[in-house]
Amino acid sequence: MRFTLWTSLLLVPTLCLAQAEVSQPPQGARLMTLQNTQTVEFEGSLQQLRMRLQLTGSQQAAWTDYERSVQGYSSLFFAEKPLLASATDAAPRQVNLLAERMQSRVNALRDIARTAQALYAVLNVQQQKIADQYLMASIPVFGNPPDGN
Repeated sequence: MRFTLWTSLLLVPTLCLAQAEVSQPPQGARLMTLQNTQTVEFEGSLQQLRMRLQLTGSQQAAWTDYERSVQGYSSLFFAEKPLLASATDAAPRQVNLLAERMQSRVNALRDIARTAQALYAVLNVQQQKIADQYLMASIPVFGNPPDGN
């Protein structure tokens, strides 16, 4: 009884879909498409940090440098091609490629640190408290989050 019930529950929708016709729009017909017009801001985004800091005109240059360094780090990461073990490259060469990639990331993070320090220096005390709380969240971390230990 159960077998029959489960079989019918699983197969009936499949059979119904098999009966449905997929129609193609007529030649020359206009199709309506939806486009995403909203952007999603997440907690810790650069945009949210900028809004929280309420930067003055004299602080904009330091902010722009910081924002560029964070975006440069992100661009560097996403431009990387995955490293795969290869029989055509010797193992030491593969390890050196990985080390070079990691060194590029470290250099990009050092640039973020330099621009963050310059930005922090031009912030007032209240803005520094906000930066202490939210600036680290604006730097993308590519990998698994810590387990809290």
